[in-house]
Parts: sequence; structure tokens; C-alpha cells
Amino acid sequence: AQSFLPEGSKAFWREGQHLPQVPTCVLRGVMEKHTTPESLEMISNVLTKQSGSALHDSQVHVYDAVGHPVYTKNRNGRVLENCDMGGAVQRCHHWSPLDEEVAFLKTKRDAIQGSFDCAKDRHVYPWIDVNVRFGFIEYASEAKKAGK
Repeated sequence: AQSFLPEGSKAFWREGQHLPQVPTCVLRGVMEKHTTPESLEMISNVLTKQSGSALHDSQVHVYDAVGHPVYTKNRNGRVLENCDMGGAVQRCHHWSPLDEEVAFLKTKRDAIQGSFDCAKDRHVYPWIDVNVRFGFIEYASEAKKAGK
């Protein structure tokens, strides 16, 4: 919780060690009313009212969901901003990657509307794609795929 305070945020970005050649990608989500879990309705409404926009995943506004610090400006932030590959906006809420971890919060309405039933791998593949494009993960040859 200390990192949410201005002093904690400054310490985090001051002490961070980031390499200038490593790409960063993010997943940015925007919720939809018909798939919002009941447990996130109140916090979603508060963030919408506070920001004046419903373009968020219930906890992070789409404009703040970037791979670099938005409010703290320093060398590490500039390095990360230059490495930021961006990310497409997806229809999802902040807890969409979770399943068993939020089982105790799921309601009948959540089950009916499939609030937690998205494809979990879609949260990982953008990161894999960026790493493949920059050569950090190699493509497998057809011979390798066939086990030869």
C-alpha cells in the first residue's frame, strides 16, 4: 500500500532498474455493464464518477494503463516510456484473469453472464508477441515443431 502514496511511488521509480532495449507491453481493459461482476460494481461506479469517464477496467483508467509511470517523471520513467509498445484495449475487467482466486466472490448473476469466463490466455499472448518480434523468444522451425 505504501507504493500508492507519493513517497512510495517516487521511491519505487527512483530505485527501479530498467534496460533501455527491453520492450514493454500492457493489457488495457474497459468494462462493459453486461459482464461486470457484482463485486466490482461499486468501485467501478466510483472510478467512473471520479474520472468522468467509464473507460476503465474497474481499477485502472485506460489512459493510465501504460507501461511507464504517468505521474512520476525521472530517468527510469523515460527509459520505460521509450520501451512502451502500447497495447490494444480489450473488453474486460481488472479481475478477468482470475478464476479460483475470486470463487468466493462469484454470484449467480456473475455465472449467468459469464463475468469470469473469458479466455485467460489473451492476457499473456500480447507479451509473448512483443518478445517474439524483438527476438527475445525465437520462432520454432517447422522441423522443431515436428520433433525432428
